[in-house]
Amino acid sequence: MNGSVAKIRKWTWKEAFADALEGAELGKAPYQNFVGYCYDVGRGVGKDIHLAACWYERAARNGSTDGMFNLALMWEYGQGRQCNARQATQLYEKAARRGHLQAQCNLGVNYLGGIGVRRDIQEGFRWIRRAARRGDDKAQYILGRAYLDGDGVRKSETHAITWLTKAAKAGHAKARRLLRSIQR
Repeated sequence: MNGSVAKIRKWTWKEAFADALEGAELGKAPYQNFVGYCYDVGRGVGKDIHLAACWYERAARNGSTDGMFNLALMWEYGQGRQCNARQATQLYEKAARRGHLQAQCNLGVNYLGGIGVRRDIQEGFRWIRRAARRGDDKAQYILGRAYLDGDGVRKSETHAITWLTKAAKAGHAKARRLLRSIQR
């Protein structure tokens, strides 16, 4: 490039959606997930929760863990389809086993609460720990809170502070507030 800086084109949401739609219609999972997102939040196209669910489902069928996760959220909260915690948990598990960080945390939460699956504290904390070690601030907060309260794990203020500190450093507001209250 001889010292010159490549000029990066800025896309409008409408242009990005149109470009992604081409790839999505060709069966490319990342584009399908992006098109689903655009319909989900109404960026670059009118908001249409049902079309969002259809595109997330296509992405998930084509192996996109982001598509699986987004579709699971829709099942869990009844967006674009009827609420179905069991279906959501199955999708979280599929994405979690393929390494999707947020799916690992949500799967752990569902096991801890018996949401869409038989309650299993040990399995729940296994997934929460995995996500926390990989840097998920929500999982770090949940783990810190559990150690603080002795809820499902042996009570340990040291472990609680360690995990809450990690979550707080990652920007988790509740973890910051809880740490401040512990330090008082």
